[in-house]
Amino acid sequence: MKQTRKFKLATLSVALMATAPAAFAQSNVTIYGVLDVFAGYQNTTVGGKNTSLTAMGNNGEMTSRIGFKGTEDLGGGYKASFNLENGFDPSTGAQQNTYRLFDRQSWVGLGGGFGEVRVGRQNSPMFAYSGNMDAFGAATYGSAYNNFSNWIARVDNDISYISPKFSNSTLELHYSLGEKTDSMAANSVYQLGFQTQQGPVYFGTAYVNANNSTNTVNVKQFMAGGNYDYGNGKIYLGFFRTNEVISSTTGNALTNPAGKYDPTGSVVGTVAGNYHNTYSLSADYRITPSLTVGAGGGYIKDSSSLNNNAKQFSLIANYDLSKRTRLYTVLSRLSNQNTAAYKMTGASLTTTQALSPQAGANETGFQIGIRHLF
Repeated sequence: MKQTRKFKLATLSVALMATAPAAFAQSNVTIYGVLDVFAGYQNTTVGGKNTSLTAMGNNGEMTSRIGFKGTEDLGGGYKASFNLENGFDPSTGAQQNTYRLFDRQSWVGLGGGFGEVRVGRQNSPMFAYSGNMDAFGAATYGSAYNNFSNWIARVDNDISYISPKFSNSTLELHYSLGEKTDSMAANSVYQLGFQTQQGPVYFGTAYVNANNSTNTVNVKQFMAGGNYDYGNGKIYLGFFRTNEVISSTTGNALTNPAGKYDPTGSVVGTVAGNYHNTYSLSADYRITPSLTVGAGGGYIKDSSSLNNNAKQFSLIANYDLSKRTRLYTVLSRLSNQNTAAYKMTGASLTTTQALSPQAGANETGFQIGIRHLF
C-alpha cells in the first residue's frame, strides 16, 4: 500500500515538473489610461461673421484613452506582447471613433534578441516621435507643428520590425498590406523611422509613402527634428514635408478623424509636385520642479501658386500636482494667408469642439485643462 502511494506521488511530481515551464512562465497585463479635459475658447471669422466658441473639450495635451498591454516570457530570450487601446471623450463618455472599438492600437508581437515584430493597427513613427520635437508635445491649441502638419498617426494591417537598441538608437520598418485583389501596392503604406538619444540631444526622423486604393495617388511625407536638454528645460526643432495630393487619397492611407487640414479652404491641393513645408521652433523652461513654462511658433510654406501659407505663435504653462496629475493652460494666435484655412486641433478634437476659420481668417485660442494618467 505504501509502495503504491509512493509510486503515485513520484508520478505526480514528475508530471508537475514536466509542466512547470508552461505553468510558471512569467506574464503580466497592465491596464493604463489618460483622462484629459479642458475648457476652451476660440475666436475666428466664419461665413464673414466674427464667431466665438466656448466648449468643454477633451484631448488637449493627450488623447483620453484606456489601454491594455502585456507580455509573456516564452523562454529562451523570447517574449510575446500585445497592446489594445481605445480613445474616448471623458466629457461625454462616448468613444472617440464610433466605427471601431480599439481605434488607437490593436496589435500582437513577438520579440527577442533580434528585436520585435508586430502585426495589427499600430502608431506610426511620425506620431510616436513628434512629441519630442515640440514644447507643446505636438498637441494643444498651441502646437503649430501639429496644426500645420498632417502626418499619418496610425495605420491598419501594419507589419512592423523594431530593432534592438544600438548605441542608444532604434530603427523601425513598417509595411501595411493594402488587401486589394489586383495590386499589392494599392492601398499599401510603407514607413521608415529612426531615433536616437545622445547625451542631452535627441534626434528623430521618419518617412512615409502611402498609396490610395487604386495606386494612382502617392502621399509622400518626411519628418525630422529633435530637442536639446540645456538643464532647466529643452529647445525643440521640428520639420515636416508633405506633397499636395492628400485630399485625393482614400482607404487606410490617411484615415484621420481629427482632420488637421481643411480641403474646402484649399489648404491642401491635388497637384502632384507641389509641397507644404512646416517649420517649428519652441522651448520650455522649468521654473520649479512642478512648474514649466514654454513658448514657440511655426510657419507653413505652400510651394504652389496659391501661396496658402500660415504662421502661429503660442504660450504654454504646465503645473504638475503629482507624477500623474497636471494642470495646463495655453494661449495661441494663428494667422492664415490668402485662402489658407488652418485651425487649432489639439491632440485629437472632434468637430464640435473646434472652429474652422473661413479662408484667410485668423484664429485666437485659449485652453485651461487637467490631465490625469493612470
